[in-house]
Amino acid sequence: MNKSFAIIAISSFSLLWSACHKPEENVDIPDPDNEVITTVKLTAVNAADATDVVSAQWKDLTPNDGNPDLSAATLTMKKNAVYNVTLQFLDETKTPVGNITEEITDRANYHLICYAPSSGLGLTVQRTDKDNNTPQMELGLAAKFTTTAAADGSLQVALHHQPSGKNGTDCAIGTTDADVTFTVKVQ
Repeated sequence: MNKSFAIIAISSFSLLWSACHKPEENVDIPDPDNEVITTVKLTAVNAADATDVVSAQWKDLTPNDGNPDLSAATLTMKKNAVYNVTLQFLDETKTPVGNITEEITDRANYHLICYAPSSGLGLTVQRTDKDNNTPQMELGLAAKFTTTAAADGSLQVALHHQPSGKNGTDCAIGTTDADVTFTVKVQ
C-alpha cells in the first residue's frame, strides 16, 4: 500500500509541477495604436495682451472622402508678437466626443508634434512642453509662436506616433496620426 501511495504521490507531484511550471517566454508589449483624429484645434494667446486670443480649427468628419472642412482653419495673428499656443486633437466620430489630447498627454513618450511654417511666412515655432522620458524630450501640445513682418502663408501641423526611437526633434520617425495644414495670416 505504501508503494502505491508513493507512486500516486510522485505522479501527482509531477503532474502538478508540469502544469504550474511553464518555460519562460519573452513577451513583447505591443505598441499603442495610432489614434483616430477628426479635428485639430489651435488656440493662440498673445503673451503681451491676454485679450488677444485667436483660434483655428481643421475638421474632417469623413476622412475617406478627402474633403475636410477648412472654413475655420485660418489663424490670424499680429505681426511682431509672441503667442502661447495650445493644440487639441479630437475624435468627433464618438459620442461623447473623444478627447485624443488626453491620450497623447498620457502617452507623451510615444508622440511628437511637428510644426512646419511655409517659407516667407515670418513665423517661428518652439515646442514648450516635454514628455516623461529621461531625459525629457519635446512634445508639442504647447508651443510659442513668434511672428515678424506681415505675411500670409500656411502652417503644417503633424502628430507623429513614435513608440520606438523618439528623440524629441526628428519628424521622420514613426507613423503619422494627423497631418493637417492651416492658413496663417500675420497682420
